[in-house]
Parts: sequence; C-alpha cells; structure tokens
Amino acid sequence: MKMKKIGKILLVASSENTMELKNHSQMDVGFFLNELAVPAQYLTEHGYAVVMATPTGKTPIMDAGSNNVAFFGNNDAARKKALSFVSTLQPLSLKQATTELNQFDAIFVPGGHAPMTDLMQDKDLGTALQYFHEKGKPTAMICHGPVAALAALPNAADFRKAMVADDLGTAKSISQNWQYAGYKMTVLSNAEELPGEVKKHDQMPFHVADALQTAGAVVVEKGIYTSHVIRDRELITGQNPASDIDLAKELIAALQEKKGK
Repeated sequence: MKMKKIGKILLVASSENTMELKNHSQMDVGFFLNELAVPAQYLTEHGYAVVMATPTGKTPIMDAGSNNVAFFGNNDAARKKALSFVSTLQPLSLKQATTELNQFDAIFVPGGHAPMTDLMQDKDLGTALQYFHEKGKPTAMICHGPVAALAALPNAADFRKAMVADDLGTAKSISQNWQYAGYKMTVLSNAEELPGEVKKHDQMPFHVADALQTAGAVVVEKGIYTSHVIRDRELITGQNPASDIDLAKELIAALQEKKGK
C-alpha cells in the first residue's frame, strides 16, 4: 500500500555538464548522486512527492565521480538504490515550475559543481527563491548548492561575472539588498575544495564560500568532510556530501513546524 502524499518538494538541478576553470579549461560537472538522492529519498519516505525541475527541462547529468560507494557508507546496495531512485525523476522546466509554486512546500537544491554555472544566475530560480522567501517556506541546499541562492539577486549574471573576474568590489556592490544578506549559512569550504583543485592543477572560477560571503551571507564552516547543517529562518544549508541525511532531517523538521503553525 502506497503512502498518501502529504505535500510536494521542488528539487532544482542544473542543466549544465561543463564549467570553465581559471585557466579556461573545461571541467565536467553535474549533480552529486548522494546529495540529490539521499535527501530526496528521505523526503519521499516521509510522505512528500519530489518534483524535479531544471533550467532546460531536460534530465540533469550526474557527476561521474559521485557514483562511488564511499559516499554511501561503503554500502553498494544504497548506491544502487540511489541510482534507481534518480532514474525515476522526470524533470519539468524551471519556467513551468514557477507557474505552480504555490503547490510546493519546500525547495531543495543538491550540490555538485554544476550550480556554479547556470543555477546561480537563473532568473526562473530567482523567482522561485523570492517566492519561498516571502512565504517563509523551507529552502534547503547542500555542498555547492547554496551558491544557487545568489539567483535571487536582481543582477545575478553580473554578480557571477564579477566573481569570475576577481572583482569583489563590483560583486559586493551588485549584491546590495540580497534577500539572504545576514543569514547564517554553510557551503563547501575553500579547504574542502582545495584537494580537487590541486588534482586538476587549476582553480575553480571562484570559491562558493567567497561568493556567498561577498554577497552578505554569514558563512559558518565546521571542520572538513564531516556533517554540518545550519538552519536560519527558512534557509537550511549543508556543508558537504557528509551532510546529506542531516540536511534531510532538518528539512523534515522545518516542514513539520510550518504545517503546525
């Protein structure tokens, strides 16, 4: 017997599969498997229907490096279950999703580097984030995902260009009155990003922690590669892949509190 659905969650994933690095080389990107699947599975197990949306409406690409049993506590059955679950999600376009935002109880953005490309400057995502902010509805993001919160800026594309150009003064000016300014949040730390940069012999176009701080967020990090989740008002953020289940639990708690009001 299927559980009766008690609400809907809008899961927003990137449509991009490459990102330009500092030296102008291209890096393959996509969503991180556990960061998407673990929270989404937990939400469905607690009675929520998960609806995926991407900027193009096409199925998002998975970061190949995330298809690793190490991100599932070395439990290969859990990894396979995650892959199977993700294959059932049929996305709609973000533009379509913005026409029915009142149907959703929360918004969730998984990580992987991909949100650093299109999501952080997507106008439709900006519309959705503004709606959820105004309604005080839970908004959850994990690892690199919190950088997508910058889509709520009126000039998000210009902000990204300034960050890529290392023009922090312009970026700070562009980000005045960001709806999340002053919020405590977490995101993948520079220290956690560094090993990947060393391996690639190149730097990211910018660091997500720096971008959020420049825009006015109070970024709080706690160690490296261990779970760390922060909730400030409607915004819930997780620092890294290890935060997947704790982020999901915090989101469920926020949803229950919202329904209880």
